Amino acid sequence: MAAIEFAEETRQQAERIGSADIVIGLAGPVAAEELRTRAAQMIPSLGPSLTSLRIVVAWPSPGAESAGASLNGSNPHALTLFPFTPPAASAGEFWAPVSAHQRAVLALAATLNARVCIVLGSDLAALDAHNLQLFAYAVLERQCGLVMPIYGAGKYDGLINTGILSPLHRALFGKRIRYPLSYDFAASGALCSRLAGISAGSNHNDNALLWPVTVAATHTSQAAVGQVHLDAHHQTAAGGLDLSAVLSQLAGSLFQEMDACAANWQRIRGSQPSPIWGNAPAEEADGQPIDTRPMLDSFLLGSKNLDEVWRLVLPPNTLLELRRLTRLAPDQFRMPDELWAGVVYDFALAWRLRTISRAHLLGALTPLYLGWVASWAGEVSALSRAAAEQRFEQLAHAWEDKKPYLLSRWRWPDRFNP
Repeated sequence: MAAIEFAEETRQQAERIGSADIVIGLAGPVAAEELRTRAAQMIPSLGPSLTSLRIVVAWPSPGAESAGASLNGSNPHALTLFPFTPPAASAGEFWAPVSAHQRAVLALAATLNARVCIVLGSDLAALDAHNLQLFAYAVLERQCGLVMPIYGAGKYDGLINTGILSPLHRALFGKRIRYPLSYDFAASGALCSRLAGISAGSNHNDNALLWPVTVAATHTSQAAVGQVHLDAHHQTAAGGLDLSAVLSQLAGSLFQEMDACAANWQRIRGSQPSPIWGNAPAEEADGQPIDTRPMLDSFLLGSKNLDEVWRLVLPPNTLLELRRLTRLAPDQFRMPDELWAGVVYDFALAWRLRTISRAHLLGALTPLYLGWVASWAGEVSALSRAAAEQRFEQLAHAWEDKKPYLLSRWRWPDRFNP
């Protein structure tokens, strides 16, 4: 496990603070004045159970000012601001800096011997007294080692998570976590140092993404994992990026974790629910349905231009099913859950075996993913968010049911060589 090296000034600032009960860390630079204003407004709403504790708010600031500034000087248990100089890290794609800052915050929490570390996104969307109370309650009162968020997202939001990250992670590690890669989460003090280190699948790569649930699931003590309903809407940094680049980074990172943790997930069957606290945010209208025609066009184009690549990755039966889909009318286009799960499993195996260049492999996944999005959007367009969430449960169960296929291909790839 690689240690995180902080600047001398940051280490001295941590020594002056000494210790903390709760560290609230932001996974990216923020405007100090805005943070100070938001934090000061939040203090009266935290309640006596939290304001009686020593709370430190830490965030990466390249020009870090002096730490130890209190927002409530009359209270011996003041909330303390701690801007710190972030450790040097390699430049990476959009999520890599988030993970690097998350690890830095967790490392500071471990240095301060915090009982709980609450990691939040740098846009401050989740910096709310109620959200903090939920996270703290789950760790301090309910003894969770890790607490992940459930966002009140729309039916068409976060579809890479819905279509790949969440069902794949759930099938692998047996934990029903809706957002395994998120801006916000909380960890117990006992798990902070583990999370701050390089994760199981990173191979000491500074750009490796942090998958908190993977770390908790593969930890020797099997830290308990819970979830809380979080009323926060983040402005994702991926908005202006090419879809193939985003999909490549996120799916590729999970494939990497999958390869590194194979000895663990191959023993897991089915999945177990995690306790959930808080109330789901009020349902809002999702706006106009998605126009799926451009996605279907990309899928159809991919079926022509990428046929040779798909033949190297996918078994004949899968290719036949995909060809059948190309003949469907747009309003009838539906990709079966089992087919989609098998496609992603096959791509994960090809990633492991380096059947072709990994960059080209993940690029070839994009049209297939867009075909799945078109199918999903067509199915959920007339559903409420609650009904769409039930539809996701069906999808996730299909991935679990398909896992024996993955195990067979993973252990004996030549037996299923297309």
